[in-house]
Amino acid sequence: MLRFSRIVSFVLSILILAGTLLGCQSDVSGSKEIYETEAPQTATQEYIDSLTGVGRIVYERSLVRDGVPRLDFDGETFAVIIPEGSINDWRPEEMSSDQLSSALYETCEYVEERLGVKLIFSDEASDEEVDDLISTGDDTYSVVVKSYNKIGQLAMENRLRDWETIPYMDLDAAWWNQSAREAVSVLGKTYMMVGAACVQEVRVTYCVYYNKTLAEQYKSVLPNLYDLVYKGQWTLDKFIEVSRVGYRDLNGNTRKDPNDQFGLAGQTTSYAVPFLYSCGEMTTQRDSDGIPYIHMNTEKVVSIVEKVYSLIYEDKATWPTRDWSTHSDIFADGRALFMYGTFAHALSGYFDEMEDTYGFLPYPKYDELQKDYHTITDPSGSTFGILLHCPNDQVLGAVMEVMNARAWQQVQPALYDAALKGRSADAPEDGDMLDIINRGVVYDFGYVYGGPGELLSKMMNHKTKDYASQYAQRIRGWENNINTAVDSIINSDW
Repeated sequence: MLRFSRIVSFVLSILILAGTLLGCQSDVSGSKEIYETEAPQTATQEYIDSLTGVGRIVYERSLVRDGVPRLDFDGETFAVIIPEGSINDWRPEEMSSDQLSSALYETCEYVEERLGVKLIFSDEASDEEVDDLISTGDDTYSVVVKSYNKIGQLAMENRLRDWETIPYMDLDAAWWNQSAREAVSVLGKTYMMVGAACVQEVRVTYCVYYNKTLAEQYKSVLPNLYDLVYKGQWTLDKFIEVSRVGYRDLNGNTRKDPNDQFGLAGQTTSYAVPFLYSCGEMTTQRDSDGIPYIHMNTEKVVSIVEKVYSLIYEDKATWPTRDWSTHSDIFADGRALFMYGTFAHALSGYFDEMEDTYGFLPYPKYDELQKDYHTITDPSGSTFGILLHCPNDQVLGAVMEVMNARAWQQVQPALYDAALKGRSADAPEDGDMLDIINRGVVYDFGYVYGGPGELLSKMMNHKTKDYASQYAQRIRGWENNINTAVDSIINSDW
């Protein structure tokens, strides 16, 4: 597989060489606007055909243009509040040999040069200080980056503005997560958006890891897992079936213990949650007026709960654990065929000392009739909200659109490449899997606003599959939370 650095060098060179500026200038809210058309990028067909995995993703995305005209805001400042300690996810201090840092740095430089703005990222404001900024009408900052639960809370408190009203933004574009827009909106009001520039959101995306070395040992009885994904056959039942291949009683004591080899090293809390969504379910649906309501008391949800419980607790091939390290330690030791986790496990060095080669898979679908693979992100991720007193909508729309489009072209592939380094980067399909997983991220109104999104986690953690009683105990509280959120958003002044 061609390495990312070579592909980026090629893409950047043709980005610089391609394009001519046409058209006239006109003044728009103090900016100079120059409509731009660019000649198609060119490359030999032989070169294009040689691209695979991340390399092909980079090239194909380089051909896509955002719709923002060329603008000059004469050095106007655009300030963003970001989570504490996250500055390197937005603007590293300098260009470096690290591909991700370089892509982030270049993205900021590109936005500033193209639009004539100065980007400021502040990671020093606490939640209380953000509240004070909004309450006092401070217009220093335009956007706040927080977890989706906190953005949801700000929206309920009438402290954010609607993304649908901002100029220059194409919220239908590939660099904006459509599920976040659709699932969390009410009556056309959208207070939370997730864009390609949200690096932490990619890091905390849930996925399934598999040990390629073990899979090769069992290839006589184990199907090609990537082929299963491509053919739409990677289902929950298939996951349960193939995981059983991996169990071995390594110490010969005739009982399952943590020193054995397992089909699945399974953490039972947060990592159980994505199964509901990967199986095509949401905790809420919409009525004829577009208002969300709880929709969880179904036979399919009961079936999902029972299957996941069986996988974790009733299958000898699984070693279940409630702590945050045992499952990854077992996998890193080469003693599990599968482990579910997040991209952060690969990006943060969990498997740097792992001798075996590993790969990535999406969480499984419910059945083959389900069209797409889905997953979710951990609530510790990052999403965008527009602060109530944003000083300039023109700058806001142009910067956010260009920044996220550029990040989609440069930063996301760099993240994929970082996850693929080391023991995983031995097949072009690895990059495809990361893109399938990332494109399948969904959001749920009920998860953001206190509905039953974490029920599967709570049930697995307490080792119960009695869904009926759990539902009956909690439904009133869920409905109160959802109704409160809906009323707050509908009655928002913005």
